[in-house]
Amino acid sequence: MTKRQDEERSLADALRAIADGVPPTWDELETTDPAQAEALHLLDDVARAYRANSGAAPAAGRDVLFRWGGLEVEERLGTGGFGEVYRAFDPWLGRRVALKLFRVAGSGGLDEARRLARLRHRNVLSVYGCGVHDQRAGLWSELIEGRTLADALAADGAFGRDEALRIGRDLAQALAAVHAAGLVHGDVKAENVMRESGGRIVLMDFGAGGDERLLASQRIISGTPRYLPPEVLDGAPLSAASDIYALGVLLFFLLSGRLPYAATDARVLREQQRCGERPRLRDLRPDLDEPLRAIVERCIANDPAQRPADASSLCSSLGALLAPPTQSGRSLSIAALVAACAALIAAGLMLSSWFTPPVWESRVRFLRVEAAGDVELTANSTLNVGDRLRLELLSSRDTWVYVLNEDAVGNATVLFPLADTVTNPQRGGRTLMLPGGADSALTWEVTAESAYEEFVVIESVAPLTEVERDLDGWKRARPAGDERTVGATVRAPALQLRGDHLRHILSQLTRDTAQVRVAQYRFAHRS
Repeated sequence: MTKRQDEERSLADALRAIADGVPPTWDELETTDPAQAEALHLLDDVARAYRANSGAAPAAGRDVLFRWGGLEVEERLGTGGFGEVYRAFDPWLGRRVALKLFRVAGSGGLDEARRLARLRHRNVLSVYGCGVHDQRAGLWSELIEGRTLADALAADGAFGRDEALRIGRDLAQALAAVHAAGLVHGDVKAENVMRESGGRIVLMDFGAGGDERLLASQRIISGTPRYLPPEVLDGAPLSAASDIYALGVLLFFLLSGRLPYAATDARVLREQQRCGERPRLRDLRPDLDEPLRAIVERCIANDPAQRPADASSLCSSLGALLAPPTQSGRSLSIAALVAACAALIAAGLMLSSWFTPPVWESRVRFLRVEAAGDVELTANSTLNVGDRLRLELLSSRDTWVYVLNEDAVGNATVLFPLADTVTNPQRGGRTLMLPGGADSALTWEVTAESAYEEFVVIESVAPLTEVERDLDGWKRARPAGDERTVGATVRAPALQLRGDHLRHILSQLTRDTAQVRVAQYRFAHRS
């Protein structure tokens, strides 16, 4: 097989990997031809976006540790001084995410999410949202399948020259985007960089940084001491220059397996910096070329003026040391771009069939509990005071359910979720009896006369934040079964509700049946 055939096979393998949702071997592709790799990165981004918008639901019956807001938390991935990181499923986005919950009560920690939200770069973690639930702040972001550089070093030892160069170049690109947004990362280190399966480098954890202008007015030392430059240990604010220093420390660590300075105490560390008490990279890795060693030594210079001027120039310097692509690789990049465009069309067809979520199926029935058994209410059914009702619900997906009631004089009640007990979402794939959920014996009871009553049953595959906010002021049914309610089933889209409260709620809902479904009911009391 010729070299050209090898390159074409490599390209075909990369296209198949992208179509299959598997990370290609980016290191190899970028070494062979950066222009071709850039075209493939674009195709991969499109494929990721398509999968993210597919809304595919996870398998029913999976384990859920707990729920935080609208997220279903499945597994704890790690812990640290800030709090914990979990794998979770976001029904609204239809994807698994990483959920970072902070130890500090209230809204502490959300500044990190706001900083990340200002950035959009392949090598920077993408944040999807943040909030406070149960008095605990958190943010959720893309879930990176891979390991940190710290874990990779611990398992495999020091990195090879080109491998470290590519990581340094990617992180310099990330820092250039961070600094262009007026931000400072503040804690670049091996533990805060993930290497995704396939080789993508992702900079995470912006908790120590912030807006560079605001940091200039602070005199608080934050970050990891052994990655901090002398000026910060002396009291100067974090800056773009301190991020470059930290990246130099990280490169030293990747190439040698050792940090430049061993001390962990800030005062001892500062004294070692002052005296220059550290090993030299040329002694630890004599096999490395002098230009690479010189770049690393410049990054960790005590004097900020001796460091690279900015992250962009550092990126260019590191990239220039990588082996240039062959001529055949450059000519292949044009073919790769054409192939990627063709594959994009094909991928659109393939992905539409591979990643279309299963049809959401649901069924709702109102039942009257009688001595001989439950009787389904029909359009002509009437109710009397003392009747007991329940709602049979079967949904193929986990569902947020809201049952609302309004009588002829405008009294509005939230019949479900019940106050302080049974809460959303309802587990999909099984038949439930509301209002009790798993407690199928619980019912509503009609306790007062009215000329007529109406209610609405809303099903949604994600929490309805605006609706829940409006319902905060409504009266809520209690699990004791002593609340008045309603019950006829007129499942007609043309039904015109008379109650102002219910019409207001329905005006806020999307009628996209892939996300939200509504059933309207009206009945008269027996004369």
